[in-house]
Amino acid sequence: MWFFDIFKDQTVDIIRWENPSNEFLVWKWPQNLDEIKNNSSLIVDPWLAAIFIHNWKIESIQDESGKWKLDTDNTPFLSSLKNIMSGFETHDKAQIYFVKTNQITNQKWGTPNEITYIDPIYDFPVELRAFGNLTFKITDLENFWTNYVANKSEVLVDDIRMILVDRISQTIATLFAKKKVSYNEIDAYTVDIANELMTATKDDFSKLGLELTDFRIEDINFTEKTQSFIDKITDKSADVAAIKKTWNIDKDSMANYSQIEQLDAMKKAAESGGTAWDMMWAWIGMAMGMNMWNQMQNNSRQTQDTTTTESSEDKLVKIKNLLKKWLINQNDYEKKKDEILTNM
Repeated sequence: MWFFDIFKDQTVDIIRWENPSNEFLVWKWPQNLDEIKNNSSLIVDPWLAAIFIHNWKIESIQDESGKWKLDTDNTPFLSSLKNIMSGFETHDKAQIYFVKTNQITNQKWGTPNEITYIDPIYDFPVELRAFGNLTFKITDLENFWTNYVANKSEVLVDDIRMILVDRISQTIATLFAKKKVSYNEIDAYTVDIANELMTATKDDFSKLGLELTDFRIEDINFTEKTQSFIDKITDKSADVAAIKKTWNIDKDSMANYSQIEQLDAMKKAAESGGTAWDMMWAWIGMAMGMNMWNQMQNNSRQTQDTTTTESSEDKLVKIKNLLKKWLINQNDYEKKKDEILTNM
């Protein structure tokens, strides 16, 4: 064949990405196309695709794994390669790239900045960072090439991971704020938030020819300020739990406790300079103290009401028994019954 006579002195006989490194997603075949010789082979290993580029445009894509001979086989990829070379075009404008098409797993991600929202129960600013791992794959080779690779000679997996993380960070902050989950319930909602994020970013990533196939939130860290709030709330909650076990405490003691808590909170705020942060906590402390007092009062009233009802019933039963035993007459019974019912 006359076509291959022009390559008789050239040495390249295999076009292949051998032993792909885990850190690379796209790799440019380094030899010039005019070094291809007769009987050369194109080998595309599983989970790889070969892209033939001419004048920075895609001429053909071979996304099926296998081995082909340039002088005998006739695939669209090889036909495009032969047509360019047989036309004696400038070969430095033509390249062959290999691209991984498998899922790229276990890629770590983390929010670079704090996610901030107001706790819906305790009404304080929650600041947190989220961490986890993700899996992605290239689903549209042409789109991926056009919108990202262009004329780069190589693309690292980490390059794409950083693009994904940057866009994820914006979306996940919005989802946390939208969910309005209290700090102590976040763990129960991480799976829901992760699934919603995959849905929310699907169209955006598809524009790059990418798909996020798995996304997981594995850890959440609160900032020092938020942890300080959490510690104080935990302490107050412990106080409330202890007081709930002593419902027979008298009314004056509860009032004194509430006042002491409020004065203590205000004193600490004043000693620290009375910043907005400290004043906010002082307000929370007073609110919790008042809530405890109101809860105690409500419980006391309920106890009193129950006792009164039970006592009245006992009295009615007793006078009814006296009537049955003829120890009192009907007039005495009616008079005593009216008296008991009036005092209920």
